[in-house]
Amino acid sequence: MSSSPAPDSFWVVAAPSRNWDDIPTINVCNHEVPLPAYWKIFELLGQGQAKREVIQSVIRHSGFKTLQVVTEVVESVAQNQQLISRRSTMSNRLSIPFKKANRISIYKALKNETHWEVPIVEDTLSAAKQRERRLLNDALAIAQQKEQLNGKAMNPDERRNTASAINDEMKQVLRQHQEAESEINMAKRLTAAQKASFT
Repeated sequence: MSSSPAPDSFWVVAAPSRNWDDIPTINVCNHEVPLPAYWKIFELLGQGQAKREVIQSVIRHSGFKTLQVVTEVVESVAQNQQLISRRSTMSNRLSIPFKKANRISIYKALKNETHWEVPIVEDTLSAAKQRERRLLNDALAIAQQKEQLNGKAMNPDERRNTASAINDEMKQVLRQHQEAESEINMAKRLTAAQKASFT
C-alpha cells in the first residue's frame, strides 16, 4: 500500500466556493473538487484501498467536519473509476480535438417549449450522461498527458507552452463537464415533474 498522501494532494477537497489560484476543479455531486485531489482519490482507489480508508485519508487533511462531503465525493469517484477502467488503452497525443456538439441546450429548449414529453426528456438525460462519461475519460487522458510531459526532453519555452496548452484543454473539458452535469440535473427534475403530473 502506498505511503500517506501529501497534504497538498487533497487541497480544499470540500471547497465551499471556487478557488482563487486558478487550479482546475471538477464538479462532483455539486462540490467543486480540485483536480489534484480528484486524481489522488482515483489513484488510491485504483491501488486497492477501500473507500472507507480513502475517506479517512482525505479527512485527515480536510477536517472531520467535511466527512459527509468527502464521503459523497469518494463514492462518486469510485463509480466513475469503474466506468473509466473499462478503457484498455489511452491516447498518448498531446492534443485532443474538441468538436462543438450539434445540440440544443436543454435551457434554450425550455424557453421554446412549454411542455416536454417524458420520452424526450429521458433521451436528453441519457445523452447528457453519456457525454459526462466521455468528458471524464477525456479529462483522464489529458491528466496522463501532463504527467508524461515530465519525462520528455524539451527546452523551457517549449515545455511551458505545451503545459499551457494542456491546461487550457483541461479547463475546456471541465467547463463542458459542468454543463453536462447541469443538463443531467435539469433533465432529472423535468422527468420527475412530468411523471408526477400523470399521477
